[in-house]
Amino acid sequence: MKIVSWNIRGLGGLEKRKEVCKLVGDLKPFILCLQETKLQRCDVLLCSNLWGNSSHGFSYRPSVGASGGLLTLWDSSEVE
Repeated sequence: MKIVSWNIRGLGGLEKRKEVCKLVGDLKPFILCLQETKLQRCDVLLCSNLWGNSSHGFSYRPSVGASGGLLTLWDSSEVE
């Protein structure tokens, strides 16, 4: 089982999102944990863009002010 954890220091920009997509494509983790996303909201569309076309699930906690924010994504065919 491959688990990746990354302090992303902000996921609002397009470049960071592209980096996450590339990481998911290259490493194919079962679970991806992103800290310090600095996102107030996270939706299905964002997570689908980050994870790609394969089946996935996600959970997030919003940032408080300009800091914090957690996003966990997982391959739902491997993890319940």
